[in-house]
Amino acid sequence: MQGARAGLFDDVAVFVCVAQHAGFSAAARQLKRPLTNVSRSVARLEDELGVKLLQRTSRRVQVTDEGRQLLLGVAGHLDGLEEALAAAADRRPELSGVVRVTAPAYTGSTRVSLALTDFALAHPGVAIEVDATNTRHDLVRDGFDFAIRTGPLENSDLVVRRLWEGDFGLFAAPSFIDSRLDGSPALTRQAFANAPCIVLRSAIVWHFRDTKGHELELTPRPRFAVNDPRAAVAVAARGLGIVLAPVDAVIPELGLRRLLPDFGEPAPIELVIVYPSRRLLPRRVRAAIEWLAQPRYAVATNLLG
Repeated sequence: MQGARAGLFDDVAVFVCVAQHAGFSAAARQLKRPLTNVSRSVARLEDELGVKLLQRTSRRVQVTDEGRQLLLGVAGHLDGLEEALAAAADRRPELSGVVRVTAPAYTGSTRVSLALTDFALAHPGVAIEVDATNTRHDLVRDGFDFAIRTGPLENSDLVVRRLWEGDFGLFAAPSFIDSRLDGSPALTRQAFANAPCIVLRSAIVWHFRDTKGHELELTPRPRFAVNDPRAAVAVAARGLGIVLAPVDAVIPELGLRRLLPDFGEPAPIELVIVYPSRRLLPRRVRAAIEWLAQPRYAVATNLLG
């Protein structure tokens, strides 16, 4: 009987995953099980209960009224039970398997990769795959465990956890400061309005915050556009214009000077972790998320030098 109960619990957990992901294929990817296994679990549960839980069509899966009642009744209990089981399982000495992460190109290839390197060193049985790209992937469809994204996110059905703030500054080469700003790093709003700028592909508006916390949006005059901050600061180092860049991207060897705008400092960018569900989260993925969320990784300079 205990084995039958365990099997029933597993079938309920599979059903909840299918319902939450609105599809058998998406649930199979999330659970890392064969599609036929997922389908059989739901069919077995429907036979056990004697009701139809899901309506299947060629394009979508829809939860029936009976399925919706079951989902509302068990989902919260499953979360609590799985949290307890995960805590118990964490007593096992070794994590193993692959953690697949997608993150913005710059952040993914610097802060995220460096932090997860520490995680991999601490857990030799875990392999890490980081897709550093500005393409926003569908996590379930593309098989990623979690993503690092800029927030705040609107209308997201993903679990969102705040991670870090990315600090930005305005920088320019000494030659530019001498020729365009009379040799002073002080920057007025009028001088900014007339200055050529190096921008990232997605930067249409630059956001600033004054000493009282008021937000200000200014539109730069693009002279050069490139979608990687490392390239942008390299261009600025040649004296072509002002760049808005992550402070950790501006290495001393470039010789850039930080500008002092009188209208406010660049607003930081919030970075968050998103993932499809707290349910059935593998131990290695849960551990990687907790690792990234440690306070010691909140300051980029701790990673880079």
